[in-house]
Amino acid sequence: MVRSLSPPSSSHSTSPSQSHFPFLSPSPLPSCRVPHLVCYTLLQPNKPNPPLATNFTSNANVSTFWGKRRQEEEIRRHFKPDDISTKEVLHQFNQLLAAQNPPSPIRDFNNFFFSLFRTKTLRNHIFFLFNRLIQAEGISPNEYTYGILMHCCARMNQGRLLLGFLGRFLKEGHKTNNVIFSSILKGLILLNRIGEATNIVLDKMPKLGYEPDVFQYTILIYGLCKKGEIAKAKGFLHEMVAKGLEPNVITYSTLINGLCKKDEIEEAVDYLHEMISRGQKPNAVTYNSLIDGLCKRGEIEKAMDFLHNMISKGQVPNVVNYNTLIDGLCKKGEIEMAKGLLQEMIFKGQEPDVVTYNTLIDGLYKEGEIEEALYFLNVMISKGQKPDVITYNTLINMLFKKGEIDKAMDFLRDMISKGLEPNVISYSILIDGLWKNGKTEKALDFLQEMISRGQTPNFVTYNSLIDLLCKNGQVEKAMEFLRDMVSKGQEPNVINYNTLIDGLCKNGKIEKVTDFLDDMISKGLKPDVGTYTILIEGLCRNVEIEKALCFLNEIISKGHVRDVMTFNYFIDRLLKKGAIEIAVGLRQYLICRGINPKFLLSVNLCS
Repeated sequence: MVRSLSPPSSSHSTSPSQSHFPFLSPSPLPSCRVPHLVCYTLLQPNKPNPPLATNFTSNANVSTFWGKRRQEEEIRRHFKPDDISTKEVLHQFNQLLAAQNPPSPIRDFNNFFFSLFRTKTLRNHIFFLFNRLIQAEGISPNEYTYGILMHCCARMNQGRLLLGFLGRFLKEGHKTNNVIFSSILKGLILLNRIGEATNIVLDKMPKLGYEPDVFQYTILIYGLCKKGEIAKAKGFLHEMVAKGLEPNVITYSTLINGLCKKDEIEEAVDYLHEMISRGQKPNAVTYNSLIDGLCKRGEIEKAMDFLHNMISKGQVPNVVNYNTLIDGLCKKGEIEMAKGLLQEMIFKGQEPDVVTYNTLIDGLYKEGEIEEALYFLNVMISKGQKPDVITYNTLINMLFKKGEIDKAMDFLRDMISKGLEPNVISYSILIDGLWKNGKTEKALDFLQEMISRGQTPNFVTYNSLIDLLCKNGQVEKAMEFLRDMVSKGQEPNVINYNTLIDGLCKNGKIEKVTDFLDDMISKGLKPDVGTYTILIEGLCRNVEIEKALCFLNEIISKGHVRDVMTFNYFIDRLLKKGAIEIAVGLRQYLICRGINPKFLLSVNLCS
């Protein structure tokens, strides 16, 4: 949400100390990636900055040059989004610093920072330049400087840094205003400290003589929805209205999105109607929440109705609206309808983006339409859309499934040649695809490459490797990989344990199974029906009938009785081992609990 950084009409002069905000003590300065230097300076304000290599020239008239409009024109003229020069940013800033007699006022620096903030690709420069500013003589940041900095932190998801700036702001005795309070709330919500944010609105602001406005309430509603506390979010909306504040389109859209994420679509529609009745016009974001919620439910027809309703109300659907519906259609297997919507999208003047094509390519691949998926890849490129890592991952996976290893590797090489780095999903696909196509050594080579490039294997990667090693009889190495997974901070899931236990059973390592089963339970993971099936089959295979009976008793007592095939298999193994009395007793036991083995097995038992 973007707000003006101008001061409010209220003439409050309250300047609260840090004691009003206990969450600022000690100052929560971060260790974030972009603003390392600003964090260092905030902690040690008397330390000088290292000298810059960039030269600058003095300009006595630079102050008049940096008017706000001219400022933005200059920045946009010098800095193209695809060709940004850090030297140019420094040069322009150094001109401001070099101005003497009189020095550039803080207003000019604020204009400069605000222009950088409005250019998304240049925002990260603001933090470094602020360090230069606070070291300069005769220039002091004011409340608007800090407002820009905190607003920038909120946009860049730097919650800890935002509160660090707030701490400095209060320490310097600057006056608070509603914009600053909005920044505080954003910082707390970014750090998931919703309780403290709520306390600011309900307690701190009124005590300091400020009444929360629609913006503060909307930020708080967003935080509560993000945390899934929808009832509280609705309560704050009603409180707003009771206080005479008019919820705006962002307020309603935020709550509607939260309800849709909780699959409470019907109530979201009620709020849509309330929103319209209060004179608020739903926008593309509002409609997209409803369309996405319905698509996730599989109610594509209703989602399409909302798209048409949106158009009938004079709203032009954007690329995100169309992408959401195309994704929903593809997931439901309605590829022809998805292609039709693509044509409608183009006809309505919306240019498909990389997400549109990725969604369609993935949908076609999952439907087995490999050639058509490759056709849309060519269309995508011809329209000037550059394939990204997601595109390549889908194509490589598709070709591995088709058994076309050479083509898959060609796409990998093409991807790297375009400057795209394989991610953890890329490596998982490569490792899985290679070993399933009999290229075990090559798969392990990619694992080593993955680790050497600093990519941490995820549970999917580890599962492929554990399965690969077990099927190649390398059970000891598979066990090492599971331990390695834990040491690297990846928590194994039930699937990982099931894969290893299955490998141990099939490789005759029954004595190791109990250890891993105990380890699995100690980590809070509950064995599922798959676990028990693997154990029973493994024990029967290794002539451990008594142990298998114990596990079977456990599977029944824990309610894992859905898979009749498990019991059929076990009875069959008992018969083959000549344990007919046990098999008959087990059959009666199962029938009493509503589990009826197959007819043929019943006949065998009766005979």
